[in-house]
Amino acid sequence: MSHNHSDDLKADLEKDGFFNKNPEDVYLQEDTTPVENSKIEAVRLVVPVTDDPSLVAITFRFWVISFFFSVIGAVIQQYYFYRSTSGSFSIFFVNLASYAMGKVLARILPTGSIAIGSFSMSLNPGPFNIKEHALIGIAASTAASAAYAIDILSATDLFLDHRIGALGSLLLIITTQCVGYGMAGVLRKYLVYPAEMVWWGNLVQVVFYNAMHNTDEFRSRKMIRGWSYMKYFWVFCGGMFVYEFMPQLFGPLFVYFDWICWINPFNKDFWAIFSSISGGGVLSLSFDWTSIGGATMYLPLSAQLCNYGGVVLNYWILLPIMWLTNSLGTKTVGRPLTSRLFFENGTSFDIHTVLNPDFSLNEDLYNAGQPAYMSPMYAIGFLTSFIALAGCVSHIICFHGKDLWQNWKMAMGSEDEDIHTKMMKVYPEVPHLWYSIFYVVMAALAILTCEVYGLQLPWWGLIVALLIGWALTLPICAMTAITGFGPGLNVITELVCGYMLPGKPIANMTFKCYGYMAMYQCMNLLSDLKLGHYMKIPPRSMFIGQFWGTLIGACFNYLTMVLIIDSQREVLDGSKQDPTGLWTGQRVQTFWGSGLIYGALGPARMFALDGKYGFVYLGFLIGAAVPIILWGLSKKYPSVKWEKFNIAIIAGGMSAYPNGYVVGILPSLIVCMIFQYYIFRYHKGWWKKYVFILSSALDTGAAFTGLVIFLFLGGGISPKLSVNIPSWWANYHTPDGDNAPYMAVNRCGAATPKGWTGGV
Repeated sequence: MSHNHSDDLKADLEKDGFFNKNPEDVYLQEDTTPVENSKIEAVRLVVPVTDDPSLVAITFRFWVISFFFSVIGAVIQQYYFYRSTSGSFSIFFVNLASYAMGKVLARILPTGSIAIGSFSMSLNPGPFNIKEHALIGIAASTAASAAYAIDILSATDLFLDHRIGALGSLLLIITTQCVGYGMAGVLRKYLVYPAEMVWWGNLVQVVFYNAMHNTDEFRSRKMIRGWSYMKYFWVFCGGMFVYEFMPQLFGPLFVYFDWICWINPFNKDFWAIFSSISGGGVLSLSFDWTSIGGATMYLPLSAQLCNYGGVVLNYWILLPIMWLTNSLGTKTVGRPLTSRLFFENGTSFDIHTVLNPDFSLNEDLYNAGQPAYMSPMYAIGFLTSFIALAGCVSHIICFHGKDLWQNWKMAMGSEDEDIHTKMMKVYPEVPHLWYSIFYVVMAALAILTCEVYGLQLPWWGLIVALLIGWALTLPICAMTAITGFGPGLNVITELVCGYMLPGKPIANMTFKCYGYMAMYQCMNLLSDLKLGHYMKIPPRSMFIGQFWGTLIGACFNYLTMVLIIDSQREVLDGSKQDPTGLWTGQRVQTFWGSGLIYGALGPARMFALDGKYGFVYLGFLIGAAVPIILWGLSKKYPSVKWEKFNIAIIAGGMSAYPNGYVVGILPSLIVCMIFQYYIFRYHKGWWKKYVFILSSALDTGAAFTGLVIFLFLGGGISPKLSVNIPSWWANYHTPDGDNAPYMAVNRCGAATPKGWTGGV
């Protein structure tokens, strides 16, 4: 008798709850248990309520492995900072590789100890454990970021021919990365301990670590066809690894699949509206998983819909209208999305011609010439940034203020506090004094750096920047922890400094970096502290691991920046077009453009209330008013979930792409609706069992591909290893050897006709 494998597959899916007609049945079976658990459903499903306090996180293996992956992560992430695609160094790659290395070291290292003074540490304290493993990942993730201070160093190097010395650069990077530590220490009771502060990305890692270490809660869970969690992971990770070579290497056209452009490939209006390359990307597709991301599979549906709604509103509706009607001179500057400055006739504005030797604005020279203008869509980006910031504060106060106040009181020690907070009380806390001393030291070093290395920012200006960070970190981090989305402080900080120190672009960039990074780094540290909370890592071990990763990341961010700028300077500063389409200075150009607008020229000049862009200040009023209106409606019509309509997230989506390309919106929305609407609502049993491990598998596979291409096929280790892919329709070459002209305005997906002279 033949065996029907499709029947087995259906049986497995039924067992997993995929055909469960009542999505609540699964929870009624598993959640009606006397064991105390989190009141947040997603946390209840994936975070174990068990702990082994005997496990040690800081070991000799931790120091060795975390250093290795922190170096790789810092280099790769800085590399992607200058790439046209927004790939990243996946923490899941670190988790996999460090797990293997940890297991090997546990077998081969001797059991003796090493001593440094009175301190000794065992070389091999026993089996490689889950807390040790998680702390390695946390240290590596702390290092694996493109430090925001790199924007300052890159901009001054590329556009002002001024390279700050190595010591000054490292001090700038380290202090901007570390000022958030003291804030995180103070705010942890409010933004880590309450159950509502989920920090969604951590749930994927909790599943991943427990699956790899086969903990009790995960040992009994079997995937489809009886697979273990790790077998399921490796199958999908391997599949994505192989697949990603197509968009990332062999066919870059699949990253920017602007299919509507092919209807009229030589029409500039089609390019501006439908192309992903400096256009609106309307209905554009992307078959590159790094443009979609696993977060679309688990972030709250309402938050994602608000975000995508903002993108559609700004780039798919408003941008085409403004371009076709030439509103505010949108067509005059040649492309709808650009951060560069122009004269009124659309020719490029060169700031160098009106700067003094100390890089401040020479007002006499500027006033003698024509005024500078920005692209209208770039100005609207400032408007939406103000809406997002004001909307975040207003929304948190209106819809979460009462609950957060109650939760914070619980975090201070009431009997109703979160189960995971109760479990962490077995470990000694990091004294507030540690965080306070650390903060004061970093602030002092920051003042020293600004004064010694000519960053134009006086000591009192730096203090104002840090105070702004303190004032706005709480609402921003609260929204991020609850929804997965939150605004930044980059725009408000440059606005404040523009009024305080007009005519000083370097001071403006520095002020923004310290003010913004105080919040941003605090947010990253709080997220890691929440992961440590879920994994039951001792707080003092967390403190050491986070600072260790930050220190390593700063050093190798700087080294990578120097190497890339020296080799790709003409492409990054915009004086030469990259024939491969893979290198871009767009992020640095945007940062520098903001510095010119707010710093050299000043907001009083660029955003005068009676001027062309005075409307941007309406963003504060709109952002503050909308949540209040919605809150009032929620009182009158309580059956409607008005809090799901989040103006801050919508505005964040509207300003999501000033630094790069509008890529992957439609496929991301499709993935979101499949997993977060259809499967979560109608097949919740399947969702809770598979979605987090599947998300991590796909992200890891794509990250592996990017790493292999960078190191071995893209010349990362040696230019001799660089591979030239043959020309075909998805990787088009011109007769001169230039690659990927499909990104140019005169092609938009087709070959350039003879004699055609269009261009930007």
